[in-house]
This record gives sequence, structure tokens and C-alpha cells, in this order.
Amino acid sequence: MERPLKLIVEDILFGPLLLLILLSCALFLTFRQRKENKLSFRILLVSWLFLLLGSNTLFFQAISYPLKSMTPKSEKKVSDAIVVASAGVHVSGAPTPGSTLRAHTAGKLYLEGLAPLVIITGGVTKPYSPPVNIKGMAIILQGMGVPSHDIIIENNSVDTYRNGVETSKILNRLELKSVLLVSHHYHLFRLVSVFKKLGIESYAFSANQSYPKTSIPWWLYFDWTNFNRIQTILHEYFGLLSYKFSGLI
Repeated sequence: MERPLKLIVEDILFGPLLLLILLSCALFLTFRQRKENKLSFRILLVSWLFLLLGSNTLFFQAISYPLKSMTPKSEKKVSDAIVVASAGVHVSGAPTPGSTLRAHTAGKLYLEGLAPLVIITGGVTKPYSPPVNIKGMAIILQGMGVPSHDIIIENNSVDTYRNGVETSKILNRLELKSVLLVSHHYHLFRLVSVFKKLGIESYAFSANQSYPKTSIPWWLYFDWTNFNRIQTILHEYFGLLSYKFSGLI
């Protein structure tokens, strides 16, 4: 279904593309006087570059490609438990879109019979009292038909490594050996590496597979959301380097 012209105009007016065009015009008009107005021209140029790269979908895809190439292959492997990593919470306590997607993916895998148990792990941050920020994920699972007695909330971990440590305690207590790990594709390599380092038989499944693959219209190749997406990818790169040098993976 084609997007109405009115909405296309709104996308351009309220997106970064219009601002990028205006900055380009300003750079063109001030180019001849760049020596007389060095500071102003440099500020304009830096702002233009920052907006051009930060909002650009192609730039995001380029910097995320190495991480994507390391992502373990998603496989629907029958396991003792499905472990889904939290992706944070809103101020209201509701799960973020990332947490929602991961919970939905884990719920589908459970309903397909790939494991008899779902463990929700991680994401405990101030000022929320455990397990406020991951309770919403359990509600999503229950709404999909996962019985509450088949859901375990691990609410002691604050990062990916502690996800593995705290989850391993649960697995040892229940005498479970294998897990199907659910997270976004950019996070799966670090998550799986941590669990395998802890001696847990682990398989991966990307929550992103729930997204339908659609082509992006040209005017949406510049999008404000790309700033957050790039920040997420850079955070993951720093996390991988930190874990590698500290011997956690």
C-alpha cells in the first residue's frame, strides 16, 4: 500500500532530511566566505556531517555490518529452557519496544514447543525496584498463553555477564543443561559467548526475525531513530571489547 502524499510531506518536514537540505544550502551560500568566517563555516560543516551520518540508514547499516556478521545463526533448537534478555523499561514500568519484541519472540518459541520453561533475565536498574522493569515481559508471555508457572523472573543481574551468572544458578538448581537464548541480533554474539564461557549449552534466536522485511522509501533513509540505533551498536562494540579484554568471553 502506497503512503499518502500528505504523510510523505510530513515525514520530510519533521524528519532530518529537511534540516539536512537547509544546512546544505547554508554551506553552499557561505562557501566563498569560509576563510573570513572560519568558525561559523566549521560549525555548519560539523553539524552537517553529524546529521548526515547520524540520521543515515546506510551509515547505520555499514557500521553494524561487522557485528551482524558475528551474530550466531538463529535456530529453533529444542532446549531445556528459553532464556530471554530484558531490553529495559519505560518510566511507567512498561517494557520498551525492544523488551516487548523479545518477550513476544520467546512466547512464540514456547508455544511452538521448543522448551517447557521461559526465564526472563536482567535489566534491573535504578530507580526501579526488582522486578518492576521486567514484570511487563512476563505479562506479555502470559497474554500469549504461557502459564505463569512456566515463567521464571531472574531479577538480580544488571548486565550481560551477570545475566549468564544468575541464570546459571537457576539452571543448576533445576538441573537444566541447555538454553535457547533470545535477544536482538546485535546482542546475541555477546550473550551466547557469555553463556558458553560459563559452560552452558546455548543456542541463539534473534528477536529481529519477527520484523517483516520491507523496502525503505528514499525519504526515510534519513531518520531520527538512526541516532539511537547507532548508539546501541556502538554500545555493543564497547561491550564486546570490554568483555574480551577482561576475559568474560
